[in-house]
Amino acid sequence: MYFVHQSTPEAVDLVARARGRGVRAFTETVAHHLVLDDSAYAGPHPERFVCCPPLRDAGTVAGLRSRLLMGQVATIGSDHCCYDTAQKESVSHDVRAMPNGLPGVETRMPVIFSELVVKGGLPMGRFVELMCANPARLNGLYPRKGVIAPGADADLAIWNPTATRTVRSTGLHMATDYTPYEGMTVTGWPETVVVGGRPVVDAGRLTDTQPRGRHLRSGPLSRSLVC
Repeated sequence: MYFVHQSTPEAVDLVARARGRGVRAFTETVAHHLVLDDSAYAGPHPERFVCCPPLRDAGTVAGLRSRLLMGQVATIGSDHCCYDTAQKESVSHDVRAMPNGLPGVETRMPVIFSELVVKGGLPMGRFVELMCANPARLNGLYPRKGVIAPGADADLAIWNPTATRTVRSTGLHMATDYTPYEGMTVTGWPETVVVGGRPVVDAGRLTDTQPRGRHLRSGPLSRSLVC
């Protein structure tokens, strides 16, 4: 059982208790539920932050973070939905019909590294487990993915843990005109990215715009899952 987009500590607790009874149950949460809170809905563009589940109050966010630091969360996703402002505002009068979701795939790792590793004390090894190794293990792709080893796919991010950057939509490459982290200063950024052994980001610049994704069939759950 793989529970996605969990946004409250109570939900994580239920999964942890089930796992304690021997159920193979795991929690995924997403970056925006760990970093943003419902004060965003009081800003000038509340429709940009409409997602499902919705952003929670600051106390709930703190509780979710604590569960992650306690080791009760298996993975951190992006729940990436690349709607732009015009699409969000087209039905801003009705949250039931508005496109749900936030753009976040490009900012997922820097935001989590800055907020949870640099500021929150999350160990670097645990960061790699949550973002890379455990997703591969839970989706039956390990050790092809999620590990640096002979025979793996050579998908690598070379990280500068001290680089400081202010997130701006104009400096990102997602097919949208906004980011929910606009103006946030983060510490830690990938300077080089290699996909299948081919460099696609070099010295912080996107150098290869060709699609590199491909469909991979999942296998059985890895027994080496860390949670």
